[in-house]
Amino acid sequence: MKSTKALFLTTVLIFLAGTAAVFAEDSENSDKTEDSASVKNAALSVGLAFTVNVFFNSADRIILEEDFAAVNLQTIKRNLTHAWWWDVDGFATNQFGHPYQGSLYFNAGRANGLNFWQSLAVAAFGSFTWEEFGETDAPSINDIITTPICGAVFGEVFHRLYIDADALCPALAWILSPLDGFSSLTGGKRAKVSGRIEEIDLLFHGGLECSKVDFSGSTDSDKLKKGAGGSSIRVQYGEKVAHDSKEPFDLFTLDLDSAFSLNFYRADFCIDGFLWSRAVYFEKSAGTFGVNLIYEGEWASNAVFSNAATGLKYFHETEFSGSDGRFSFYAQIDGIFMGTRSIYSLYKNRSDYADWETPPRFYDFGCGFLSKLGFSLGTKRLGTLFAEAGASALLPFLGSQFGQTKCEKNLMALARLGYERGITERFSLVLRGTFTCKADRYKKEPDTTQIFSSAEIFGKFAFTR
Repeated sequence: MKSTKALFLTTVLIFLAGTAAVFAEDSENSDKTEDSASVKNAALSVGLAFTVNVFFNSADRIILEEDFAAVNLQTIKRNLTHAWWWDVDGFATNQFGHPYQGSLYFNAGRANGLNFWQSLAVAAFGSFTWEEFGETDAPSINDIITTPICGAVFGEVFHRLYIDADALCPALAWILSPLDGFSSLTGGKRAKVSGRIEEIDLLFHGGLECSKVDFSGSTDSDKLKKGAGGSSIRVQYGEKVAHDSKEPFDLFTLDLDSAFSLNFYRADFCIDGFLWSRAVYFEKSAGTFGVNLIYEGEWASNAVFSNAATGLKYFHETEFSGSDGRFSFYAQIDGIFMGTRSIYSLYKNRSDYADWETPPRFYDFGCGFLSKLGFSLGTKRLGTLFAEAGASALLPFLGSQFGQTKCEKNLMALARLGYERGITERFSLVLRGTFTCKADRYKKEPDTTQIFSSAEIFGKFAFTR
């Protein structure tokens, strides 16, 4: 009950602060591309977020006939007085479904002229009202964090991509952000943005995917070796070098990657953007330093994980060989405020729960830290060598641990090395090898160490401004 009241008050305060900011005039930033919003814009945003909740509840109740959507006064009263909990929904629902729903709340604000922070407040309002009034399940701690914050990451990216896509392919723009499309039909005041897409890379690849699991104190192991093919897309939004931010996420990268074969699948995503950045200049080089917000994860047949984190990031680039060559590197350290890690002993036997009406989740929630470091070095004639490494540590939140495994901590490390050689102006070949180690330490189960590796060849099509 105490946690419910605390979350309620926090959400209300955030929302009121965001609404009050609608009226504020910032003379120092009068050159920003966003026009000031009005009380009407804020009211329309809140109303549209509420409409999103009505739509989802109606679809779940009438079309899908889901029991959790059968809300009434009794279930609402119970939710308002019930203690918040860590729910047992699956990875796709919690880490994809809820952020997407949160992006609709968020873009209810962006589609009506609100800025990033005001729209985040609308997303918090939409998430809170859904948890209390939109379903019969008790309000969820993980959802009230993931839905608005990760929804803001998705939503801001979709909003910006919508604006760029609208002039080229309105149908695609509608898919990216339906609320922006609806606003354009009704004459709404869509928020303007600074920045634009600078590069889109489309990649098609094939290669070998391998994995191995070792159990502490045992000679048993599980192994997988599969040939797999897939595709990737990478979007660079905003100029990376010497960037002074005018608004959150006017500089970000979006990476989506997939690989699949018989009895194997893997889908990776990463959105990493600057909330604030400043240009850094040197005699022959320049960089960008700032505060970033990242949401990344993997959904695979043998493991899942995700990181929602914020911290500090630096990007640096130096030109040489008559501006033909470039050396660049980046470094970042972030605090994970909501992470997930699969529990292998449960995840590998998830088919055992196929008959459950509500199957349990096979991962824990936690917090920790994330660090990354990468570089690239190359010229047009010789090609580009690139590498990156990363590490993270996650400690489960008290009360979020599922089942009897009682995971104490999780450690992950990644290393990647590759080479890219241009063939034509827009097409190049890429060779890449990736190695990932995931170590889980439990109280009541054998510790597990999972090793993932892949070797792939890519065909890359690059489209730049």
